[in-house]
Amino acid sequence: MKINMKTTMNINTKTAMTAKIVVIAILAACSASSALAQNFPKIKAGLWENTVLRDGTITKKDSNEPMKSTMCIDDTVMEQMMKMGQGMSQKMCSKNTTQVAGNKMTGSVECKMGSSTIISTSTTTFNSDTSYRTESKSVYNPPLYGMKESATATDAKYVGPCKAGMKPGDISTMGITMNILDMNKAMGAQK
Repeated sequence: MKINMKTTMNINTKTAMTAKIVVIAILAACSASSALAQNFPKIKAGLWENTVLRDGTITKKDSNEPMKSTMCIDDTVMEQMMKMGQGMSQKMCSKNTTQVAGNKMTGSVECKMGSSTIISTSTTTFNSDTSYRTESKSVYNPPLYGMKESATATDAKYVGPCKAGMKPGDISTMGITMNILDMNKAMGAQK
């Protein structure tokens, strides 16, 4: 199912929330400052696959199947994700620190989502320009959608060129495809 910002559809609430959290997690991972962006390790353009493990288990619709997403990335998408992450951070977060040392990027944020305050720390280790792993721990006060805390690990790897019909910025997860650049334009138009 392809989603654009003009499409109205029935999506089960849990699936929609999970997809939203995946997109927010991707953007949060890119919320480095402009100065940091110059030192941010560059990754290869093309199709990337992300596998998300949460709280020591692989999650997908409460089963043991891996929760996977794919994203078509190029330099423009990376730049826009950085800008979107910065914008989200400025609006939602009272604290955001990020440091890059060699192949590791560490971060700490304190953000507001609804009535919850989220305090999160993360470490991303870039193995090369074709793979990285991000580990994060978050505490939610009051609990967010019943979660008091979470620990998440995301393994990302380059899998080749973007598939036919995909355009840079396309993210596919749980049968839903959306474009992060289109979302950014739509959010900008709503201001």
